Amino acid sequence: MRKKQLIEFTLLTILLLSGVCKVFKVPYSSWVVALSGFFLGILYFNLAFWLFAEFSISLVNRIVAGAFFGINIIDWMFCLLNWPLWILYAIISYAGLGLVVIICLFNCKLSDYKQLLYRSIFFIVILSIIFGYKRFLA
Repeated sequence: MRKKQLIEFTLLTILLLSGVCKVFKVPYSSWVVALSGFFLGILYFNLAFWLFAEFSISLVNRIVAGAFFGINIIDWMFCLLNWPLWILYAIISYAGLGLVVIICLFNCKLSDYKQLLYRSIFFIVILSIIFGYKRFLA
């Protein structure tokens, strides 16, 4: 695993584990959710050029993927912390991740787009789990 992917994986793991702790009301897990979501959102939204630089993906597709991955992480954070407008961000995230999946499927012959496709599907699954928890169980 490269350093860039290790940073991404570490922040994502911290966010997911602190999200589970937030569901079970562990003290100070809100702070960890906010900080890890903030840094991971910055990593995707602002540093997508750096993060996806090793892949032979066009610049526009990197911008689109980074923006919608960042919005998705912000939605996870808003949803877990009960902040307002999380439903709006969820709708934008679903539409954006669907767009990223469509872009990846049109470019399926290039193996570098598979990384974005796998991330998109993973983010859709986690967003669906969090959205379902918030809407139906809480």
